[in-house]
Amino acid sequence: MCSLITGCFKKKIEIKDTKSFEFGYSVGNYMNGSYLYKLVLKDDNKYYAFYKADGVSEEDMLTKEIDKDKVLELENILNKHNIYKWDGYSKSDKNVLDGNGFHLYYHRTDREGISASGYMMYPNGYNDFKSDIISFYEELFKDEIKD
Repeated sequence: MCSLITGCFKKKIEIKDTKSFEFGYSVGNYMNGSYLYKLVLKDDNKYYAFYKADGVSEEDMLTKEIDKDKVLELENILNKHNIYKWDGYSKSDKNVLDGNGFHLYYHRTDREGISASGYMMYPNGYNDFKSDIISFYEELFKDEIKD
């Protein structure tokens, strides 16, 4: 009973029927000092992936249409890392004045969703999740990414 009152249990939001996904993190407090990884189901019923590297503006981010197999691959990454457990995560280290943060948003076609953010504080498994997302998007955009 106590656990239910304190909110220890998170409602499991199944990762499927993705409408949108966005994960971004900052790497500095300079203009465009961040990375951004997005996926959106547009009105034309096609999926589009977006990738913004450090130093690139959002207007200049890379974009490409992707097939459902790639969407399923992303959903598998989100499920592997139990992203539903991050829902509602919002922590900040108030002792750091010049640090980095992250945000994550996920929505299904039925509008069920997940939202998380942090500043110099991160949910369990954050680094492994971030590494998998980076690998997925770098592979997806390998022909467009310039070294």
